[in-house]
Amino acid sequence: MNNREEIVNKIKDIVNKVKKTIFNKAFNERNIKRDSFIIAGLVILVAVIVGINVKKMHHQKQLIAKADAVASSYVNEEFQKQSRDKIKSIQSQISTDSWKEYQTKWYGFKIKYPKDWKRPIVGVSIGNSGAEYKYGFRKGDDTNNKYVGFDVVVYSIKKIKELNNTAEFPSLKTGLIRESESCETIEGRLIETGDYAAEEIYVPLNDSCYNSTLFFSITRGQYIYNIVPIVKDDIEVCGDLMIEITDNLPEFFVAISFFENIDIVRPKSKLNPKINAPMPVSYKKDSLGRKICAKDDDKPSKSKKDKGKHLDMECCLDPDEYPNPHCYYSSKKYGKYLK
Repeated sequence: MNNREEIVNKIKDIVNKVKKTIFNKAFNERNIKRDSFIIAGLVILVAVIVGINVKKMHHQKQLIAKADAVASSYVNEEFQKQSRDKIKSIQSQISTDSWKEYQTKWYGFKIKYPKDWKRPIVGVSIGNSGAEYKYGFRKGDDTNNKYVGFDVVVYSIKKIKELNNTAEFPSLKTGLIRESESCETIEGRLIETGDYAAEEIYVPLNDSCYNSTLFFSITRGQYIYNIVPIVKDDIEVCGDLMIEITDNLPEFFVAISFFENIDIVRPKSKLNPKINAPMPVSYKKDSLGRKICAKDDDKPSKSKKDKGKHLDMECCLDPDEYPNPHCYYSSKKYGKYLK
């Protein structure tokens, strides 16, 4: 045996002696069996107690989760019922005998609007909304009303995939809320009306997750149709949209009930639906042949003459003008007026 093995063996002997000394002091040799049974019993008892408490805690969590789900379901059902009842009440108070009907076979829908409203503005969607086409229904000149009418905005499913990718869909209030499990679903704010095809998307002002929103939507075939109330430019809506629109644009809720999809029919000779807006009186064309503002130094500003909201006739969009569907507007220069 070499010196290294001898040293190792001596160390093992010392360790064993120390362990034996400590063990003998801790337990009387005559009571080792008894003490072992006691320790084993205590260990089992502690394990049982811990197991029971864990099971109780798990059960309590399940009960709380179930209670929260039931409460949430009740709140959502009550909220949706109140919303449907409110809209039905509004619809029953407005006469539609003289309303006009507008229909487009190109995008396959028809809808009614009040007789004294302006002729619908039909044209391609402008800006970065991702929409394919837009139809504007506007009230007569009413400077005292913040709501000017509504739009029917048409989206291609091939392009945007689903409703929550449309520009009108409600967004979360902050990035921090995005991480909250309670804000993962928006199902409670999507309301099946039951009386007509369009689905109501309504988020009240006091919602803890999403920004306040109210519009209607229907998906059919290859398109999503969003019917959206429109407020005047530069006007900020601070109240709950259900109350705001009820007070200022009750016709919106009635028009929704008339929205109906029809068969899409497109003449082979036409590439686009007809634009009924007048041609601009002045413009120039860019390298792509698009009609743009002829003024290189154009600075958007409100008209000096008090015309109210009117159609742009120069492809130079101002804050108090509607975009002319014959014109192309740079989102960099005119973006804030194209929303």
